[in-house]
Amino acid sequence: MMKIEPQHTGHSTPLELIPIANLINSAHEDDSTLSPLQHIARWSSEYLCKPSADIGRPGVVCPWTPNAMKRETFWLTELATRDRCDQAVCEDMLSLIDHFNRAAPTEGDKTQFKTIVAVFPDIHPEHKVDEFHAMLKPAFLDAGLMLGEFYSTCKKPGLRNPEFRPLTSPIPLLVVREMVDFDIVFLADSQAYVNAYLKRHGAAGLDTLERTLKHRERFGLDPDQVVILERTLAEHRTTDSRVS
Repeated sequence: MMKIEPQHTGHSTPLELIPIANLINSAHEDDSTLSPLQHIARWSSEYLCKPSADIGRPGVVCPWTPNAMKRETFWLTELATRDRCDQAVCEDMLSLIDHFNRAAPTEGDKTQFKTIVAVFPDIHPEHKVDEFHAMLKPAFLDAGLMLGEFYSTCKKPGLRNPEFRPLTSPIPLLVVREMVDFDIVFLADSQAYVNAYLKRHGAAGLDTLERTLKHRERFGLDPDQVVILERTLAEHRTTDSRVS
């Protein structure tokens, strides 16, 4: 997997991060008049913050969103792709790592609710957002952040209901948030991703990895994911025992 690094092409653009409350408050009732950011702000409020029988668990579609909105740590930004090279778009996205780290709060448990949504209103075809996600994900994981891709035809299944498609959105998005303890279930398909997780969570992450393996059926881990997690756990536990 190619890892994108900033190369200062001169084609990146300053990004404006807008609090979601500003966009919701400025949105009109008629959907046809909404800007792309207003559209996604309304979708976040009316879809992500509501329960769905299809999820396979109690609670709202995205547990992070209501908390992020309540704490005023949810921002949106618009990112243009038309007539721009992939490197320039990636530089824009990578600049969000610094934005994320500098935005308050910068320490404590409340940092886990910080969210930045990059909206791609002119990307074509829409599933090209998958390519940006694949190129950028290693850099975000290395920074201790999760990067999620959303678009209207995204086929990735839900964690507890394989028929549910949680990563669908009316406009293509990339979402940045802090990597939290539970994220091991989303990173178990790659040894590199698991290593990035453990870099962030250390010994506590190993304990979570062990608990995840014990409940592998609940989380729908496939055999390849189980092999990666078991191998990782065995290697680290062996190393720990030698050190002790």
